[in-house]
Amino acid sequence: MKITKHANLRMRQRGINPGIVDYAEYFLPSAYENQSNKILLSKKTAREEVRKIRKFADLLEKHAGTELLIDPSGSDLITVYRR
Repeated sequence: MKITKHANLRMRQRGINPGIVDYAEYFLPSAYENQSNKILLSKKTAREEVRKIRKFADLLEKHAGTELLIDPSGSDLITVYRR
C-alpha cells in the first residue's frame, strides 16, 4: 500500500508506527464504509492479536533448529527435519 504525504504526516504527528499500519493491512479485516475501506484496531482486537502472536512466538521457539529442504525452483518442500 502506498502511504500518502498526508497520511505520513498524520502518522508522525500521532506517533503511529508504520509497522502497525503494515500489520493491520495484512492481518486485520477491513470493512467498506463511506466509499473507502476501514480497518479498526480496537483494544479487544489488539489483545486477541497479542495472544495469537505470543502463542506463535512460543511455537517458533519450540521449533528452533528445524531445517526445511526446498527444491531448486523454490516451489516444492521436499522434507523437514530437526538437527
